[in-house]
Amino acid sequence: LAPAEPRIIGLARVVPTDAADPALAEAPDIEAIGMRVALEYERAQERSAEDVSSENLGYDIRSTAPDGAVRYIEVKARARTGAVALTPNEWLMAQRLGGEYWLYVVEHAATAAELYMVQDPATKLRPDEVVEVVRYVVRDWKEAADGPAAQG
Repeated sequence: LAPAEPRIIGLARVVPTDAADPALAEAPDIEAIGMRVALEYERAQERSAEDVSSENLGYDIRSTAPDGAVRYIEVKARARTGAVALTPNEWLMAQRLGGEYWLYVVEHAATAAELYMVQDPATKLRPDEVVEVVRYVVRDWKEAADGPAAQG
């Protein structure tokens, strides 16, 4: 052992206990149940519901009523209960689409699913903006670089 400059060999991210709650986890099977519940509900209301979740549009379901009114629905499902998180794209679409945008939350999806609906969530809800992206800002790149490379 000799004295030396510290060397970072890892990184730990500490999250509040509520963020680590398994009820908030977006498990694919739970999400699939939520989608099924939402689609069944829409069809029971005699609306034509289409799953567009794979298209990254900012909503999961496009549902059209017999009179032509369209609902753009974002579905969030939880194994139990608790907060839901929307992506920046989902929140932007909620703001743009206003009253045509709906947030459907399915709680207790795996056991006794309960569907809750919020029309115009961008107006009715007050979300906490949580920034989780980690970036590494490198200022000394030029000192470590080979170059500049010859052009041509």
